[in-house]
Amino acid sequence: MTPDKQNVEIHDVYIRHRTELCRYLINKVNVSNDEAQDIVQAAFARVIEMDFGDIKNPRALLYKTSYNIAIDQKRHNGVRQRHVQAAVDSDAKVVEELSPDRIHDGKRQLGIVVKTLWGMPKKRRSLLMMNRFDGLSYAEIARTVGLSETVVRKHVTKALVDCQKALQAQAGQNLK
Repeated sequence: MTPDKQNVEIHDVYIRHRTELCRYLINKVNVSNDEAQDIVQAAFARVIEMDFGDIKNPRALLYKTSYNIAIDQKRHNGVRQRHVQAAVDSDAKVVEELSPDRIHDGKRQLGIVVKTLWGMPKKRRSLLMMNRFDGLSYAEIARTVGLSETVVRKHVTKALVDCQKALQAQAGQNLK
């Protein structure tokens, strides 16, 4: 059979069995009528592009191709739905975590850290900010300010300890 004759035969099968094929997909794979029509059209396009000898049963080929496309779409939609649900769950967790009490506590803790930062020596505060806010390594800070890496590390560590102690002291006062 020539490719043109083969395509004409497949087209005739498509026209004759399109409605039946859609009903089959709706019942077998549980898709909507619109989805079934799209799947059947995609199957037809796929079959028409195939390059092989005489197709012995074009109707069966369209059915099998349509079924495979429908199953692939179901799997794809299932994966997409799981990703969407995971994103929704993640967003819900973030919203849950950002309760008014958590926001209030965060602002209070930030205030304590800011007050502690402004209460420490300027050099220590500056080195901590270069490390934590600007993202510079101890070596980069040491080169920039002309100190040894060890001195920079000690200042940053001391600044962090000061902030931690201030937060712990405030937490202890809140428990009383």
